[in-house]
Order: sequence, then structure tokens, then C-alpha cells
Amino acid sequence: MFLTSEKFRKVVDILQASDKSFSKMAKLVSFIIIAYLLIISTEETLSREVPFTKCASPFGQLSSVNVTPCDSDPCVFESGTNETIAITFTPNEVVSEGDIHLYASKWGIRKELPLKNPHLCEGYGLKCPLKKGIPVKLSVTGQIPQGAPSGTYEVEAELVDQNGGTVVCGIITVEIA
Repeated sequence: MFLTSEKFRKVVDILQASDKSFSKMAKLVSFIIIAYLLIISTEETLSREVPFTKCASPFGQLSSVNVTPCDSDPCVFESGTNETIAITFTPNEVVSEGDIHLYASKWGIRKELPLKNPHLCEGYGLKCPLKKGIPVKLSVTGQIPQGAPSGTYEVEAELVDQNGGTVVCGIITVEIA
């Protein structure tokens, strides 16, 4: 069997076409891998489990506190930005309803931070009643006010139940730049 120039040209054309398809596929796969790595690294940078101090909470157990965005210890917040604090906790009782209280402390002065909705079971990712012994995650997003004084603050979150008892309470340190 002889390879004529016409047949040779067809083979070359087929190889070039498959090479272009392979090249496009390789570029697409590379793009997908890079995009995936960027997403993963961004998530790791933006969200961080932060150290916390437990305060008196006889009706539950605080497991973790995550802050988004946060890439340092303590987390540094900028005026006018939105920050999200997510806590995972396990109630030691059935919680049918309750409230969230947030406080900021500096120089021994403790001030309650206003929430548009202080109701524990409305808009924070929880479905009440919360069951005894089942871990749940609550997420609160708020904006750091424009012109907030810079400095280091202790932020305390307290979740109270339908009877006014503290389900969980935790304190984290943050810095406003």
C-alpha cells in the first residue's frame, strides 16, 4: 500500500484537527483546575475558625466560631464592610424560641449592638424548635458602621431561650482598622 501525497495530506489534516481539539480540551481542563484552586484558596482566606472564650451557658455547648471575611488573628474589620459570624452549638434543652444579643466591649465598657431581627428562630439559618443534643449552626451578618472607632474589641454573642436562660455565650476578639 502506497501513501500518495493526497492521502498524506488527509492524514496531516486529520492530525492537525485532532491536535487543535486536544489543545482546546487541554486549555479548558487547565482553566477548570485553576478556577477550582482559586475558589478553594479564596474560601480558606475569607472564612476562618477563630478562638473564642465561653461565658456562662448552662443550656448549651458552643463548639466553634467562624468569621467571614477573616485572614488574621484577631480578625480585622473595615468600616462599612459586611462581616459574618457563624457559630455551631448544641442545645442541652429544646429551644422553641429565643433571642440573640450581641455586645461590643472596649476599655471595660460594654455596649449592646443593635440587630434588625433579634429573634433566634427567624432568618439565621435555624429551624425551631431546636432539639436537645442536636448540633446546629447560626449565622449572623452585619455591617460595620461607617466611622466606627478603630481599635481592638471583644464581641460577645449570647443566645437566650424562651425562658430567658442562656443557651450559649461566646466572646471573640476583633480589630476595627
